[in-house]
Formats: sequence, C-alpha cells, structure tokens
Amino acid sequence: MRENFDVVVIGGGTTGTAAIRDLVLRGYTNSVLLERDDLAAGTSGGCHSALHGGSRYVVTDKQTAVECLQENKVFREIVPQVVDPTDAMWVAKTEEQLEFAKKWMENADDIGLPYEVITPEEAVKDEPLLAGDIQFALRTIDTGFDPFRLCIAQAYDAKVKGAVIRTHSEVIDLILEENTVKGVKVLDRRNGTVYEIYARIVVNAAGPWGSRVTEMAGFKIPVKPNKGTMGVYNMRPTKTLIGILRVPSDGDGLVSMGYQNTSLLGTSSVDIEDPDAAVPGLDEIELMESSVEQIIPDIRKARMLRMCTGVRPLYSTTAETGRAVSRRMILIDHAEEHGIEGIVTITGGKYATARLMAEETVDLVCKKLGSDAECTSHKQLIYGAQTKEEAEEDARYIHDTYKVPLYSAHKMTARYGSRAREIVDAAPEYAGVICECAQVIGAEVINAFQNEEVYNIKDLRRRIRNGMGTCQGTFCTYKVAALYQKAVHATAEEAHDQLAEYMQERWKGIYYTLQYGDQLAQAEIMQAFYVTQGGYDLLDTKPTEVIPHE
Repeated sequence: MRENFDVVVIGGGTTGTAAIRDLVLRGYTNSVLLERDDLAAGTSGGCHSALHGGSRYVVTDKQTAVECLQENKVFREIVPQVVDPTDAMWVAKTEEQLEFAKKWMENADDIGLPYEVITPEEAVKDEPLLAGDIQFALRTIDTGFDPFRLCIAQAYDAKVKGAVIRTHSEVIDLILEENTVKGVKVLDRRNGTVYEIYARIVVNAAGPWGSRVTEMAGFKIPVKPNKGTMGVYNMRPTKTLIGILRVPSDGDGLVSMGYQNTSLLGTSSVDIEDPDAAVPGLDEIELMESSVEQIIPDIRKARMLRMCTGVRPLYSTTAETGRAVSRRMILIDHAEEHGIEGIVTITGGKYATARLMAEETVDLVCKKLGSDAECTSHKQLIYGAQTKEEAEEDARYIHDTYKVPLYSAHKMTARYGSRAREIVDAAPEYAGVICECAQVIGAEVINAFQNEEVYNIKDLRRRIRNGMGTCQGTFCTYKVAALYQKAVHATAEEAHDQLAEYMQERWKGIYYTLQYGDQLAQAEIMQAFYVTQGGYDLLDTKPTEVIPHE
C-alpha cells in the first residue's frame, strides 16, 4: 500500500503533536503523525509535570528561561483545561541558597519574570509542612499540568481540523532517492502490515530516539539520552509546586498536582545508552528524598505509589553530560548539515517550550515548501479550551442532567474542558463513576476508544488516568475491561487478555516501591483480586522495561 501526504511527522510526543497542529493551522491539512507506541508514551509522559515559567533556568540559562516564561503564559491562554494553576513557591535555607536567590532576582528582573517575595512566616502559614527554619521564599508562575492531556489535546485539535493521527505505527525505514528523503516505510504494530508513505518533507520529532531515524538516512545526530527518575506520592504535602533556590540539582522540586491529588518528586539526571531500557534508580529516589526533606521534613511519611522514569533528548556536540548540557531547542536542517534533502529534526528543549519548538520547525518546513503562512498556534485556542466560569457551568450541567457527582463533573472539565459535556452527552447510559481515585465515568472510556486513538487498556490510562491513583487499578480495571469489550465489540477472551496485560504494566512502577513498604498492603489487595480470585498469572516478576510517568 502507498499513500501520499504533504508532511510526515515522526513522534507522538508533545513536540510532534504541537508540530502537526501548527502544520494544520497553516493550511497543511494533508499531514500525518506517526507514533510507534501511543501518544505521550515516551519522553512527554515521563516528564516531571512542571510547566516551567523560567524560574529553574533564570540563573543558569537565561534564554531557556525567557522561552519558558513566554510559553507558560501561552499554554494558560490556549489550553487552560490541562494547566493546574497552583503556581509555585521557591525557598532558601542556607547561605549559599540565599546568595543564589539574589542572583535569581537580578536575572528575573532583567527578563521580566514575575515573582513576589514573601516572608518565611507567610510561607509556612500558607504551607504548614514546610520546614520552620527556611530563610527566604518567593512565589512564581511555574505550575503543574497534565502532560498526557496536553499532548492528546494538541493531537485532537489537529485531527478535527483535518490531520491524520496514527499510533502504534512505527517508521522502520526512510525512502531515500539519491540525496532526498521521499517518504517513510511504516510498520503497523497492531496487525504487522508494512506500507509506504510518500511526502514532500519529513519532520523528525522522535526525541531520544531521533538519531535512530537519521541513521536510516546514513548519519547520526549527537542526541544523548538522559533519564530522570521520579517518585509519585498519594497526597499533596503542599498546595503549590515547591522548589529549592539553587543550581538545578537532583530532587529540588515537588510538583503538587491539584486536581489529580498526587505529588511528583523529581528529578534525577543520569546519562544512559538505550532510552528503551530506562528503569528507576532506587539510589536516585533516596538522594532526592534526602534533598527535599530539608524543606519538607515529613516527605517520607507520604505513601509512594510508584516510581517511574522519563528520558530526555539532550543534544550536545561536546563531551558535556547530564545537567551541563543546555536545555535549549535544536532545529537541524539536514540539507545544510548533512546534504540530505526532505527531512528536518527538532530535538532538545523542554515540554514547556514544545509549542515554540514546533513553531520554528514549521517555519522551516513552510520555507522549504514555498509557503509564507504565519504561525497562529500561540493565539488559536485548542479545542476544548474554556474559562473557569464556563467550566463551572458545564460541570453543573453534567451533574444536574446525568446525576454525575459534582466532584466527578469538575474532574471531567479539568481533563477535557468543553469536550466534557460532549462526551457525556454522547454516552449518557455510561454516566456512572467507574474509578474512585480519578473520578472517571464510563462515558470517558467509550469516548477514548471512539475518538482518541485508543486501542488497548494500557493506552486508555493516558486519557482518563484509570489506574494512576492510590489503588493503582485494583478497583477499576475490571470495570474498564468490561467497557472496553462494549466499546470495540471485543470477545471476553480479548478483554481478559487486555486486563492481564494492563495489570502487569501497573506492576512495573509498583514493584520498586515495595522495599519501602508503602505499597505492600495495596499490592496484597491487588494480588487477592486478580491472582487469587481472578486466576491471573501476573505480578510476579521484576520489570526490565522503561517505566514512564503514569
């Protein structure tokens, strides 16, 4: 089979989905995004969930700080439903940190980064679990966000405007004629078929796997995979994102996720060879907890639900490694750099700067395709965007019309914005709550399988957060499996296999917490449900695969 598109985007993370959206907004609706796994299944799903506003980099990398500041404001405007507006508090305890704070404020003033200095007493009053001996504190616009829903929202926005989104579609080769990339060979990982797509240009947004794509054209790029381990807690010790005023280091941030009722401790920085083989480092967790307990002394009393890791696509042509490598975006025109036409690569950067990365990439694509279309992705709302007042109105409508608990209705509008109302209107018979942790209703499962490129229960969790709460799927997965069977007309055997595969996936992140004892009781309940009573042969091995932030 052969297909033709104007543009092929490789990679279904935040940069790839931002790029396909930008392309569509500039008129290139005949574009396709190819992702070998699922949307946000790689680097994007493995981030710290911090929507940076510049604070972390204002001393060490002012340009990155400027970009983060700009894009933080943009995301709050164009896709508010995925932003958790907790904002942030940065604190200092030591003399070294106080000196860093002075430099921080000087640079913040230089670039126009907003902040508010508060007294230590005010800080502790607002956040009672902070250490009582902090010496300095300030508030900033850094905040938490949902990395899964943002990525999926960008893809959905592109899709409804005409783009094609294909998950579980792996690019296995480039179609190269002389010195020009003419297209790609694709493996459909669901059925094993291979087909060709011809395109005017290919955008490589494969993150830490980016060099594997360029190797198909005969050259490598210096992408250095760098993993970051995180711990996910079942509570919010603080209302806001908390950071330590110091040079970026391991364990200097705790992201408080308001509407998800969890917190993420992160993150480490360890260079690795294979991004597919990253697993959490227990020593990294210990180091980070030791660090953050200096400002949140009781952090170890919170129950750690799981450990996870993500892999950064750091780009460096020098011997620099880890945190020494800049987080700036890198756009490569391979015609200029390597003499190969028809392909460009975008890598490096931050999740917070992905839209800007896509803008600069599509600027180059348009130039190569002879278009002068201007970027509007920073101004046009992503489908579902709504104000707080509109979200409240929709939540009330869902509650009053379908008797959905108001708490659940608010969770829905936080996930989908104005789409929440559409989702429950389309499947009112499934308006009951099926997941107590995330307050998910059955209609969300039906919608995901019908409209959001979901083909299995593992993918579903990135849309609705089933299994990401305190029980880690113990009490909701069997309900989800039943709805999966209805949504795709699956057999009972297929639903059974999906459930088993999903629970084994959950086990990956739980396994590493068991030595702490935090999840032992919950793991025993899970075993009782699915092994003793359900007869499943699972939850019995040490995981060896990458564990994304889920």
